[in-house]
Amino acid sequence: MSTTYISPLVPLGVQAAFAARSDPAITPTPKILQEFELKDRVGLVTGANRGLGLEMALALLEAGARVVYCVDLPEEPGDEWQAVRAYVERMGAGRLGYVSQNVANQKAMWDLGQMIGDKEGRFDVGIAAAGIAKVMDALDYPKEEFEQVLEVNTGGALFTAQAVGRQMARFGTPGSIILIASGSPTVAYGSSKSAVLQMARSMACELGPKHIRVNTVSPGYFHSPMTIPLLDSPAALAHCNSLIPLGRVATPSEIRGVVTWLASDASTYCTGSDIIVSGGLHAW
Repeated sequence: MSTTYISPLVPLGVQAAFAARSDPAITPTPKILQEFELKDRVGLVTGANRGLGLEMALALLEAGARVVYCVDLPEEPGDEWQAVRAYVERMGAGRLGYVSQNVANQKAMWDLGQMIGDKEGRFDVGIAAAGIAKVMDALDYPKEEFEQVLEVNTGGALFTAQAVGRQMARFGTPGSIILIASGSPTVAYGSSKSAVLQMARSMACELGPKHIRVNTVSPGYFHSPMTIPLLDSPAALAHCNSLIPLGRVATPSEIRGVVTWLASDASTYCTGSDIIVSGGLHAW
């Protein structure tokens, strides 16, 4: 008689399927939707006072997270964040917290991760969505501006990943780190995000033995506060739409499914990957 070995790290749905195949007395029940659930999990999302970051935080809560901490620069969250928190409270879908912090401050981010870990007793998901973009001519791009973009977009992503990854390692439980990358023709933003892509691959290799997964999501053109300067006229919007095979700029809600999948047990064998959400823009 042959014996099939199943790793204890294999998702329960797969183990259940093997058990059901070998024992006709077991009635199979659907497991796939359960793998997307984030019940009782603790998450952190940077750049989440508004826009795509806030959309991601909401998605984690709707999937069952116990609490999601939104990290951003303003001392107090804005109206968009307050409206989402009120919505979450009416839904009874966990807690939405806000912390004012500069992601480019390594020690502060490490301390924030420690504080959340101490308070919640676990850390499961970290999303580095904070970023800035300054569009300037490549031949005239000032040194100070270039360094600031890299400090926030690249350094901030690293310090966020460190802050949550250190807690995941501390508790010895599997975790998912998601860095927001994307491509851009602008010299500073594009350089900073290219570094994030390689950062995630390197961290995925190093943290894999600790059962911490690291992936990137590369959005195309989305309606968000960052893209307002690019889409501030009907002509500019029409031009962007013409570049995209699906024919339109994305809504913020269209980032939710990919992020929730990467945060959940439905993607337990996915690490070091870049998930492109561009409406086909990258395929040209």
